[in-house]
Amino acid sequence: MSSQYCELMVLARSKTPKLTSQMGQIAPRSNLPQEPVREFLDRAMEHHQKGAITKAEKYYKRVLRIDPNHVDALHLSGVISHQLGHTPHAIKLIQQAIANDNKQAVFHNNLAIIYIKIGHWVEAAASSRKALEISPNDAEAWGILGEALAGLGQISDAINACKRSIALKPGNVMIYCNLSSLLTALDRFNEAEEWSRLALKLQPNLAKALHGLGVTQSASGKLDEAEVSFKKALKLDPRNSQTMVNLASIYSAKLKYNEAILLFEKVIEFNPESTESIFNLGVCYSELGEMDQALRCFERTLGIDPDNVDAYYAIATSGKRFLSPEQLQILQELLNSSTISSDKIVKINFALAWQAEKRKLPMPAITFCAAGNNLRKKLLATKGYTFDPIAHQELVERAMNVYTEVFFKDRTNFGIGTEQPIFVVGMPRSGTTLVEKIAASHREIYGAGERNAIPKIVQNLEREANKKCEFPELITNLSRIESIELANSDLEMLKDLSGARRIIDKMPLNYLYLGLIALLYPRAKIIDCQREPRDIAMSCYFQNFSNMQPWSCDLRHIGVYFNMYRRIMAHWHKVLPLPILKLQYEDLVNNLEGKSREIIDFIGLDWDEECLNFFSSPGGVRTASKWQVREPIYTSSVGRWKLFKNYLGTFNAELDASYR
Repeated sequence: MSSQYCELMVLARSKTPKLTSQMGQIAPRSNLPQEPVREFLDRAMEHHQKGAITKAEKYYKRVLRIDPNHVDALHLSGVISHQLGHTPHAIKLIQQAIANDNKQAVFHNNLAIIYIKIGHWVEAAASSRKALEISPNDAEAWGILGEALAGLGQISDAINACKRSIALKPGNVMIYCNLSSLLTALDRFNEAEEWSRLALKLQPNLAKALHGLGVTQSASGKLDEAEVSFKKALKLDPRNSQTMVNLASIYSAKLKYNEAILLFEKVIEFNPESTESIFNLGVCYSELGEMDQALRCFERTLGIDPDNVDAYYAIATSGKRFLSPEQLQILQELLNSSTISSDKIVKINFALAWQAEKRKLPMPAITFCAAGNNLRKKLLATKGYTFDPIAHQELVERAMNVYTEVFFKDRTNFGIGTEQPIFVVGMPRSGTTLVEKIAASHREIYGAGERNAIPKIVQNLEREANKKCEFPELITNLSRIESIELANSDLEMLKDLSGARRIIDKMPLNYLYLGLIALLYPRAKIIDCQREPRDIAMSCYFQNFSNMQPWSCDLRHIGVYFNMYRRIMAHWHKVLPLPILKLQYEDLVNNLEGKSREIIDFIGLDWDEECLNFFSSPGGVRTASKWQVREPIYTSSVGRWKLFKNYLGTFNAELDASYR
């Protein structure tokens, strides 16, 4: 779960064992003299409680020399072996204790904890369930079961287990932290944040809770707040590499690449085999356009971890490398592994699909792609992200009914008269990133990427309406004063991004909100990116989008979505009181300078020759197109659909005749 960097935090364990009341009532285990056993065990436990582990271990061993089946000595020796890093021996000792007395819940709990530590989730779940058979109201056992289920990917069941633990024994801040992480994994961000804050209310300086709060804030798009939380956590726990990685990822998301790279390199300095840091350093380099360095990082990741799916995926989908037959074989084996997570299986399928296409093998490419999309659709549905073609068509119809020429004539004095914002819209994979990169290479234009500002304005308006009115109808209630206030507030954020004369916002979803944009910015300009429908279809279908897009998992749904995009854009061209430049992708790649000049002229600035060197200009590219826009213009993606012409039936059947 990569914000892309969300982690499930393991419950903190005391450095000394939990010595329960049963330890003071040790029953005789054999006919051997008991006095030395009692004396040695008491001394062992005393040292153990003080943290003198090696001394404690010596006395436990003395007990076991006298009575090899002494369950308490076996159990606690196992705990010490675990603390000393001797995991196999620890498991063996605790299993021996259980073989002699399988009615002690604490034995099963500690065995489960060790299994969790080494990622043996099935065994951990089984052990914690045995503890619960003995003691059904054991709060710790429920918490441990929650961790094990989380490791197995059974997130909903894990949440229920954690909540049961809290109900039995409120106040366990580590369970609160775990619950926050689990809820974040299901995108239930408000609940997740609440549990992190409850933990912090009990322990204000708990680094783990601050870290979890940062993870939740990051996943929900609150990057500034997440940055603050991670910095606080890092101040309390300065060598926590995971917090460093997460903070670095926030820097990367905020286009602070130099700060991100420094932090990733710091983690690697501490731990040269930190594959997470090495991989994410590669992601940073790729966003900066340093593709050779990025690929070296991904390959270095595989050198340390030959089964690293993320690294394979990054290399395979870069379009710049053929995976070796041995690497393809590893991916095939991982695909059939029973322990690999569903999201990794999705990535493997897409990686294999891209590699098959690179080899001009349409049938295996489309087969892997379909498998990846089918599973991705199911995973998105578990988080509440689905695509309803009928509902989407109705939404577009409603927008067209609301936004008429009369609607805009009645609101001619709305908004503020700045020319600063430029909105680039289009279907994903239609050339929007290329257009932004060309324009942003101009000395007076800043490319802000896919800003979520306009969709957030709509969400806030819907929240204020308290479901009494929804988009698009609620925009009819927007007053002139409100339009000015909203525009000024958004403009302040734009100024924080850059002092450039023009700022480009290329959020794809803005195509639905151009009517609102016209009310906020009556002097804004729109660039409508269009492309051959079948090329869009295949490019979207082969893309494992990081920003949901559930419609892209099904070729028929892509057809519906495409039709509705073209339909509402045709409507905007008729009624929107803003200038719209229609730009065809194929024309742009075949006439780069001519179309680039047209873009800059439309924006209202003098020509800048740097626009033709877009592939070498600084600045990050945080979209699926980042590999492609880092090289001189190419035409190889034009007509991509022809390799798959025999597999486009469902898309073609849905496509409006006028677009074919």
